[in-house]
Amino acid sequence: MPVCHDAAVVGERLTEYLLDAGATTADIDEAERNGWLPVLVLDRMLMPGAGRYDIDGLASASSVDATALRRLWRALGFPDIPAGLALFSDNDVAAVRILIGRFDPEGVLPDPSREPPERQARVVSAAFARIAAYEAEQFATLLEEFRTAGMSDEDISLALIDHIDLDGLAWLLDYAHRLQLRAAAWRRLTDATPGSSTELGVGFVDLSGYTELSEALDDQALAGLLDTFEGVVFDTVAARSGRVVKTIGDEIMFVGPPDAVCTIALEILARARATEELPSVRIGLGFGAMLARDGDYFGPAVNLASRITDRARPGTVLASESLHDILDNDASFEWRVLAPRRIRGIGLVRLFALRGRGALPPAP
Repeated sequence: MPVCHDAAVVGERLTEYLLDAGATTADIDEAERNGWLPVLVLDRMLMPGAGRYDIDGLASASSVDATALRRLWRALGFPDIPAGLALFSDNDVAAVRILIGRFDPEGVLPDPSREPPERQARVVSAAFARIAAYEAEQFATLLEEFRTAGMSDEDISLALIDHIDLDGLAWLLDYAHRLQLRAAAWRRLTDATPGSSTELGVGFVDLSGYTELSEALDDQALAGLLDTFEGVVFDTVAARSGRVVKTIGDEIMFVGPPDAVCTIALEILARARATEELPSVRIGLGFGAMLARDGDYFGPAVNLASRITDRARPGTVLASESLHDILDNDASFEWRVLAPRRIRGIGLVRLFALRGRGALPPAP
């Protein structure tokens, strides 16, 4: 049942909360006119504090060159803010000082001998942008449910204030980051390969006929399809000691030891066949030296595996010659050599169709 409060009490409490959190009376009036009141409350919960500084004032208060700060702001993924627009608070000053202090304790920017802070800003912002997009989708769904239940924007706003636990969320994000950093540190710091390059197996898996499916399904059904697909792939990759690198539309990239990558591919194929909600998948695999950078991998082996996926038929796994050669004596896998195929941007290459011999070993 909707929760209703005395309108005068609600209005007084919300106004007091928003003003204390840095909103202006003009902000509140505009939010009420446009139905944005819950969004304004969430905005002030996330970034409390009144705007005191424009971009130049933020640079001055942070003791950072204004041009360097503008580069940093763009690295976070945001467009330039017009001069004179006071959007930044003392919290922003503190954040800039901490970020710059990690790379440039003397406050001299830029220095080519140091790692540029823009790189960390790009990586962190890109990672959190996906998390934030997911959270915003959940918030939109919750808002729609509240309004459907007959709750007023004022009551919804109070519910957000009373029940959203940002400190708990921050703790969980920090915990997840620490787990991921520990795993990444073991992978990277115990790698015998010098420099940033490492030899790995790599795979790309995508949904066959996705374009036609996306046109035929409504938004809810399409979201359910993608959730099921990602669930199968992420679960299989993790269970087989691989790592999902990224999703690219309906395609997912993963890496791991050569034998693990092959086992992952075969198991994904089997699980997709057994999952009624999923269409066929197709998978391309490769192996070779790759440049590890910012959580991603680059190099000819990655490019080839991605292009091989485009040549695979639905329900099949195709692999590069380099992956076949390193695992040719592994009794777990069966290979069938194919006629040389022309791969866009690469030329003629030998490919191998991969099959498993018998049942897959149980996941560790």
